[in-house]
This record gives sequence, C-alpha cells and structure tokens, in this order.
Amino acid sequence: MKIFFDPDIPAEVHDQIKEIIKQQITDGRCKSCGCKEIYVSLIDNTLDVKCYDCGESFFEMEIEAEEE
Repeated sequence: MKIFFDPDIPAEVHDQIKEIIKQQITDGRCKSCGCKEIYVSLIDNTLDVKCYDCGESFFEMEIEAEEE
C-alpha cells in the first residue's frame, strides 16, 4: 500500500497518519477498484483517506489543532 499526502499536511505527522491508516485498512486495497494507492487530503480539520484512483473514501478523521 502506497500513501500520498496532500501538500497541506505537515510532514511531521505523516508517520502517525500512516499508522492509523494501516490499522483501519487491513487488506491495503480499495474494495471498489482494487487499487493499492491511498491519498490523504485535509479539508478544514478533517483528514479524508480515499482511493488514489477512483476516489472511494475509506474513512474520515477529524483532527484537533494544537494552540500555541
């Protein structure tokens, strides 16, 4: 399974997100098209984890921004 990240997602959280994806998507492929590539986008405070080829959403995850 290959994971692509939206450029708006900070690189320092990529590893944490990858671990969550591996826990949630156990077979590593899209049920609709069989693709093994995943795209993670950030919309407001929500991460959308979807198939890179067909766009089928695997799951969405709301994130909290830390205030400094």
